[in-house]
Amino acid sequence: MTDEHTDLHWDPALAASLIGKTLLMNLTFLDDDGEVLERQQFFGVVIDADEGEGITLDLLGEHDGDTYTLPPQTSAIKAAEAGVISLAGDKPDFVASWIIHGPPDVANDLDDDEDQPA
Repeated sequence: MTDEHTDLHWDPALAASLIGKTLLMNLTFLDDDGEVLERQQFFGVVIDADEGEGITLDLLGEHDGDTYTLPPQTSAIKAAEAGVISLAGDKPDFVASWIIHGPPDVANDLDDDEDQPA
């Protein structure tokens, strides 16, 4: 028996294998009654995977050039099955899907430049 803590949500070997691979991210936002408020999908190349900082994507497609950092939970990431493609037609190496209870955070909106200083 060991006293070592094992984090079931972070697999360092999987995290290391993500670097340079493509990831398709699906987000579903639900209201208090469980009804879908919004769905978002984005696609990118994993450029960093850190247990403390999260998993950073260099986004492709309509958000090309932006980055997005996911929580440090490799347990939500699975190898993409044959035939899985993004809305733009890209074939990912991995997919992750999250269900979020609450509205999308405006600060996380990838297209929101209104709050940026001029």
